[in-house]
Amino acid sequence: MQRKDFHIGWSQSVKPPEVFGNEAYVLWDALLSRYDTIQLSQIYLNAVHDADFKLIMKKGLMNILEKQVNILEQEMDRYHLPLPNRPPKSVRFNLTGNVITDEFLFRRLSLGIQISIDKQTNAIASTFYNDDLRRIFVGFLKKELEVYDDVCKYGKLKGWLKNPPLTLSSGG
Repeated sequence: MQRKDFHIGWSQSVKPPEVFGNEAYVLWDALLSRYDTIQLSQIYLNAVHDADFKLIMKKGLMNILEKQVNILEQEMDRYHLPLPNRPPKSVRFNLTGNVITDEFLFRRLSLGIQISIDKQTNAIASTFYNDDLRRIFVGFLKKELEVYDDVCKYGKLKGWLKNPPLTLSSGG
């Protein structure tokens, strides 16, 4: 007898969990996106000057992205799906001068988070039949929204959020 991943009886009768093709793609794409984000974050860390900003980026890298990668890799293993190639453990280089500003890196980071929120929402919609995967992506989305809120507050504090031009209403 088998219920989800729990099995009682002969091992020959164990069926691996099933996943639809679109769900497999969503898992693979989510993992690849995080690999790319980790590598890009490591590149950004080489250029960041502000100590607080560097700490925030490291926290996001270690506490959020790496944990999500571990969860996604476990899910890929559970469904017997091939893993995409991992990025290098670290990316280090010396960047001299102020070629890239912290404000620019902040805007790139906040744009990346906005894209990630969109991808999480699409992943949730694409995992309609798989409750376990949908629950994972809902958790990822909640975390991403918390991070985005914190990043917006930090950007305001640093004066890095650009205000769009205001228009005067005609009063009519």
